[in-house]
Amino acid sequence: MNIRFLETVLWLAQLRTIKATADRLCITHTAISSRIASIEQDLGVSLFTRSAQGFEPTDDGLRFIEEASKIVDAYQRLRRVMLDPGRVRGTLRIGSVSTLIPTVFSILGKTLREEYPHVSLVISTDLPERLLKDFRSGRLDLLLTSSWPDDPHFDVVPLCKVAMGWVASEQLGIDTHRPLTPDQLAAYPIIGYPAGTESQMRIDAYFSGIGRELVLHAGNGLPSNLQMAKSCIGIAAVPKVAARGDLNRGDLVLVPTTQPYPDVGYAALFLRDGDNDLPRAIAALARQAAAQFCEASDPSDAWPMDASDNPEQA
Repeated sequence: MNIRFLETVLWLAQLRTIKATADRLCITHTAISSRIASIEQDLGVSLFTRSAQGFEPTDDGLRFIEEASKIVDAYQRLRRVMLDPGRVRGTLRIGSVSTLIPTVFSILGKTLREEYPHVSLVISTDLPERLLKDFRSGRLDLLLTSSWPDDPHFDVVPLCKVAMGWVASEQLGIDTHRPLTPDQLAAYPIIGYPAGTESQMRIDAYFSGIGRELVLHAGNGLPSNLQMAKSCIGIAAVPKVAARGDLNRGDLVLVPTTQPYPDVGYAALFLRDGDNDLPRAIAALARQAAAQFCEASDPSDAWPMDASDNPEQA
């Protein structure tokens, strides 16, 4: 049991639903249920019952809430005294998928300079699988990614979802006046990702059942795949919001399809019981930055993702 668990009980008592509590704390529904169950098992009591109005505290729950409120209030007072963001120093190691660097991170970076001016950043960009491996090994403090496991040791803060689309160079000669079926798309080289990655498995699933063999070229992330598409190497499935500049300049064209490509969700991950509170604070700022980015984008290109979403991961 820790402060985060106590806060979860207090918010659930106030908001009455798992969804509202998960949205408020920026964690998943599963994490809320797990925290409540852990406290109940530890104390041997039931804290809540379900009613038509939502979750209602039991008598034991009311006693727990009274005492937990005192502890949380005292802890918050202590944090305000000890943690002045302007005085925080150190280095934060962030791993990010390349899609988020020119989008959400462009806003997050400005906020970090203003609120944590003495914190240095070490930023790594790579495919989600490689970043997760570094995160698990302790080489990263915070992960901004599009693929994550259901792991009780991680807290997941939902960021945003983006619409995907197929793009290509106009020189490839694709007729963009009519939508293409997956089989018709497969007549052109497809720009994908290394075999076995979540991103490539999404492409494999999209073309499952077609009547021809795919010609696949593997890139290493969004920048390389966009460049390959602009170089007339093939067709790439990319976040439309990340390709808007190239589309507006005419460097790429959007290829209409009969079968939409699944949306992709992004989230921030950090260790749930880590000793350093900075990753948690930066994850919250990343969620704010994602919201600002979505507000400035076409709503059909990008939109906020809440904790109730179960996103397609890539």
